[in-house]
Amino acid sequence: MKRLTIMIILLSSLLTMLIEPVSAANYGGVAQSEARTAPQTFVTNFSDHSMKGLFSTTEQTFWIAKDWDVESVLLHLEYRATQLADTQLSSLTVAINETYFYSLRPADNSGNRHGIDIYVPLESLQQGYNNIRIDGYMRTQNALPCVDDVSEANWLDIFKESSLSVRYDKNAFTTSIDSFYNRFFEVDALRYGESAFIISDADNPVELNAALLGISGVSNQTIYPDGYFPIRTFSDPAANLPLNRIVIARYDQLPDNYRSQADQHGINDEDALLVLINEGSGMNTLIITAKNDVALINAGRMLGNPALMNQLQSTTKLLGKTTDIKTQVYEAENYISFAGSEGTYYKGPFHQVKEFAINYPSNRSLTNASEFYLNYRYSENLDFDRSLMTVYINDVPVGSRKLSQHLAGGDEATIPIPTDIDIGGSFQVKVTFDLEIKDLWCSLRQGDMPWAYLTPSTMLKINSVANQDLIFENYPAPFVTDYSYNAVSLVVPDQLDGETTNLLAKMFRVMGRYTKGNTGEINVLHPEEMNESALYANIIAVGTYDNNSFIKSNNDKLYVQFNEDGTSFLSNEKLAIDPVYGKTLGSAQLLDSLYSKPGRASLMVVAPDQTGLVAIGNNLGEMKNLGRLSGDAALADANGKVLTYRFKAPKNPTIAVAQQIAVSQEAQIFLVVSIMVLILLAVGLVMVVRKNGIEIRKGGWRK
Repeated sequence: MKRLTIMIILLSSLLTMLIEPVSAANYGGVAQSEARTAPQTFVTNFSDHSMKGLFSTTEQTFWIAKDWDVESVLLHLEYRATQLADTQLSSLTVAINETYFYSLRPADNSGNRHGIDIYVPLESLQQGYNNIRIDGYMRTQNALPCVDDVSEANWLDIFKESSLSVRYDKNAFTTSIDSFYNRFFEVDALRYGESAFIISDADNPVELNAALLGISGVSNQTIYPDGYFPIRTFSDPAANLPLNRIVIARYDQLPDNYRSQADQHGINDEDALLVLINEGSGMNTLIITAKNDVALINAGRMLGNPALMNQLQSTTKLLGKTTDIKTQVYEAENYISFAGSEGTYYKGPFHQVKEFAINYPSNRSLTNASEFYLNYRYSENLDFDRSLMTVYINDVPVGSRKLSQHLAGGDEATIPIPTDIDIGGSFQVKVTFDLEIKDLWCSLRQGDMPWAYLTPSTMLKINSVANQDLIFENYPAPFVTDYSYNAVSLVVPDQLDGETTNLLAKMFRVMGRYTKGNTGEINVLHPEEMNESALYANIIAVGTYDNNSFIKSNNDKLYVQFNEDGTSFLSNEKLAIDPVYGKTLGSAQLLDSLYSKPGRASLMVVAPDQTGLVAIGNNLGEMKNLGRLSGDAALADANGKVLTYRFKAPKNPTIAVAQQIAVSQEAQIFLVVSIMVLILLAVGLVMVVRKNGIEIRKGGWRK
């Protein structure tokens, strides 16, 4: 009896260890300190997914940050199985990073939704992206083998309420500038509003300039698309709420305690100073200050150079105002490898699919002579009369190639992209393999045979042209072109309020997502500071009719104009606007250069008051809402309604003309060689004529 009791206790302890994690794990190698943050939970939700067929799979990725000490990862699965499911044979199997760890039978076949909580083993996790895969095997009742395989009745739905919850804590304080820097734009900091920029109350455009450069610089490194980095002022009570703060201010505008820190760390007249301090209640503050404007802007720009920022392993840095802190200039790529550094593996019979996201500048469209080069291999046990590989762009088929037995160990294909596929900016690529086996029209079991493999040398060759059409479908072009800010002059009110600074923080968070590195120019100025340089720039003006005189003076150039006192928008040929309703609207309008400068544009973000400004800012300042804007003029109200119009005639309604004149590299070589041959023939002919004393006269050639 005693032995039985001991065995029961041991088995219970073992079962508990398998079900729940027993200790926190760190995957980024960050040493733990005694001062900890409160435990947090970062939740990643699934999308609705319908798993169809006898064998089916769905996947979901989630993120684990470098400095998280992970206590547990909980998979909550909400599913519903077909009413015909054989619950004794059907199953769901869950894998983490290709390692299976849990299997279950469907709860029943009532057609009702069911939920289950499953702890993910910590030893199978890794820093960065992790992948949960759910493999379904749905056998229907009394079904014959193979007949069941082609039935439409074996399905299982995974609902969007399914989630992965990572519970963790981390060191309360960062100990160096580089560790603070990486924490500042981490996924949890963005989602929970833990990071912000702080400037002075002096309405200094230089401080705002440096902050916007900083926001752009860290935004292009974030993996989380939502959230933003607010800009607060010293007097704003909300400035004391974020745990991670970057203070950007002139030395003479710093509060006494921060000025004292600058003095202690040797600030001088020429250099910018970066000082990391740990304040109470887990607050980390990076002070960036200088006694001159050039140094302050240079320091703000450095936030967009991760290679440099990750070298700052102390708490202070003096940065010269002329120190070159710019990254390389990124240009639109001509060749993009997309199969991953380790390639992409397909397994199992029948139709297998892998999708890839291609990031490309929003101001560019693909032209002719763009093509896929695919290098791949596959198993030799296929029915090669029915097996093939197919490539898609945005779910539109591009081309297919049959698989061949004698090329199974190393095959390749070059597939040109048809010119009728109109692609601008980023897009999706899908590569599918139909792996058919002779005499197998159904699968009695799921195995790794057959297989296919895309090698890392698989790539996309892109020829592109810059879009000339000034519309929101191409935004943020022309203000961001080929990953850099394109000579932007930002005209702001003389006196900034909280709503306007947050609108700017959101806008440049979104625009920064389209940049790489920290090159390009942003120049923030007040209306009376417009100079010759600003006139030749791409202008963004933000504010109301009353607080930004630049907007008032250019009212007559707007597509949707203000009334005489600027309290409402006027009706026009596109839209009748009720005067009362017009008071609640905000508008974003893309205009050609207000000063007739070729190749330049203006974006006017305007409203009668702050309510409308916030309404339009919620669209320009959120990635998920940006797609709601189209044409060259948009209106938004406080209820989220968006109206869009087009006033300008299209400059390039299609890219057909560009495609016609765009010449491929091979054609260019042929053209050059042909011209050289013609020149040689002409020279040779002249020499022959001269040598033989031949001259041309009326009536023909004569000796």
